[in-house]
Amino acid sequence: MKERKNIWKGMMVGAALGAAFSFLMSKKEAKQERLSWPMRLKQWRQSVEEMAEDTAFIMEKLKEIAEKTPEVIQLVKELYNWKEDDRPRIK
Repeated sequence: MKERKNIWKGMMVGAALGAAFSFLMSKKEAKQERLSWPMRLKQWRQSVEEMAEDTAFIMEKLKEIAEKTPEVIQLVKELYNWKEDDRPRIK
């Protein structure tokens, strides 16, 4: 009979501790959610700025490629039109 009382007592203590822990964690999570919203906005803003910088860099490189393309096409045409005797030999 005494063992049953000890089991029930242990179950009640465990339930009370679980409820208290759950209550404290829910308060902590709610507080973190309130605090994290500005942080989320800050991180989002940083991501957008980084993407804008990356996009500007890529656009600059594409512009350089577009400017060089006619020169490269002309060079390839000239090399293609060389006679076989005039072509450089690769050792």
